[in-house]
Formats: sequence, structure tokens, C-alpha cells
Amino acid sequence: MELAENLSVAPDRMRANLDLTGGQLVSERIAAALAPLLGKATARQVLSRASADAAASGRSLEAVLGELPEVTRHLSAARLADLVEPTHYTGTAGAVARRGG
Repeated sequence: MELAENLSVAPDRMRANLDLTGGQLVSERIAAALAPLLGKATARQVLSRASADAAASGRSLEAVLGELPEVTRHLSAARLADLVEPTHYTGTAGAVARRGG
């Protein structure tokens, strides 16, 4: 309890920090979603190429992936938007919190 006693939360700042990566933060989640659709190796290649393009161009990973036929043939724009939204990706946090650490 002492550790979090004086903790203050700044949601706007937290969101700004998440947005700094342009979607790169959830690339593992995207790879996991693409793997059954494209095959694991192809999914990783597509994601690596898209990540490099996004970083080099300053565009978001979502924008780059949304232009790739191998992605759009399997994922709708809405599904892609969901996958790249970091607040939708909490991994095992819920299970850990429920069991108390």
C-alpha cells in the first residue's frame, strides 16, 4: 500500500506516452493476429516491413498496415484499429490483478 499511497494518475499524459510509438507498442499483438491468417513467418515479415516503413515515414503502423493487401484481405479497418489500440491490449493484467499479484 505504501508504494501507491501518493500515486497520482495523469490519463492525458499516459495516452500521449502510448501514442509516441505510433502503434509499434502492440506489434506483438498484431503478429499474433496475423499469424493464423498468413502463417507465422509471413506475418512477422509483413509486420517487420510495415514497422520499418512506419518508423521511416513517421506514419502510424495502422496506416501502413491498412494499405497492405495481404493485411486488408484478412482484417477490416475496424479490426485493425482495435488491434493497434493499446488500451485494448492488457495481456494478462486482468488475471494477475484478480489473483492479487
